[in-house]
Amino acid sequence: MDGANVALASSTRKTSSLVPRTISAVILIPILIIPVYWGVWSTALLVAVATIISLTELYSVLRHAGYQPRYVIGSINALLLCGAATLQGQVPIDLMSVAVGSSIMLALLSEMPRPDRKRSLPGWAFTFVSAYYIGGLLSHYILLRRIDAPLNEGPLSFLNIPPGAAWIYTVMAITWLQDTAAYFVGRTYGRHQMAPILSPKKSWEGAAGGLLMSIAAAMLAAFLLGLPISYTAAAIIGVIGGIAGQLGDLGESLIKRQIGIKDASHLIPGHGGILDRADSMLFTAPVIYYCCLFVLTVPL
Repeated sequence: MDGANVALASSTRKTSSLVPRTISAVILIPILIIPVYWGVWSTALLVAVATIISLTELYSVLRHAGYQPRYVIGSINALLLCGAATLQGQVPIDLMSVAVGSSIMLALLSEMPRPDRKRSLPGWAFTFVSAYYIGGLLSHYILLRRIDAPLNEGPLSFLNIPPGAAWIYTVMAITWLQDTAAYFVGRTYGRHQMAPILSPKKSWEGAAGGLLMSIAAAMLAAFLLGLPISYTAAAIIGVIGGIAGQLGDLGESLIKRQIGIKDASHLIPGHGGILDRADSMLFTAPVIYYCCLFVLTVPL
């Protein structure tokens, strides 16, 4: 096959791969946006479903590598963390600390009756760490939804978007637009590999394009949604969120490279599994949540 035909075939493959990705995105976006708008409990339900599916994918990947995480115990642990985030502030104790401590003990206690001692410690470690990696990080979306600092007037104020929902939409915009920009900029201009061992297709050019887009997304969200922060604070959140998102992507790549697989599952056409789509969002949610608490307390 000559050079022109090779280029044509490559272009055709890229175009055809974009079609299922685009269709899947169009279907998934309303599924994510609507429950967040409705309230804390619908957001918690969405997070719980995403947690269980992602945890199932991760445990399946780990079993493929010969590890033995405990699915039932891990699922209980992850849901405890989601439940604690949902009820945080409703009782006079720190439920998140209770959930973390209980999860550690429950995961360890579940290994005691098992006869195979060689796998007990790895089983305990993978059960808890996986539950916290998924459930603990995703539960920050519930904490974000609980933020009630009033919004300023903005072009989208007529939609009556609740403050917590506005912050989650900001996280989504930063993560998704950063990922999209990094993909297209990297594919078009990428020349220098960023992390060849973990993800050979990622480039510094794509990372820079994604970071610039995350800053623009944060500032645009602040304007459209009326976030009660300055544009300087929005830009800082965009920088931190953009970096966190790319690190989250590389974090999951580390897991997959270690085990030798490309995708966590094939649940979403063109995207892989839920975990493959949530990898960046696992890191952006907690980082932006704590940034949000800071800028709302100490205006910049």
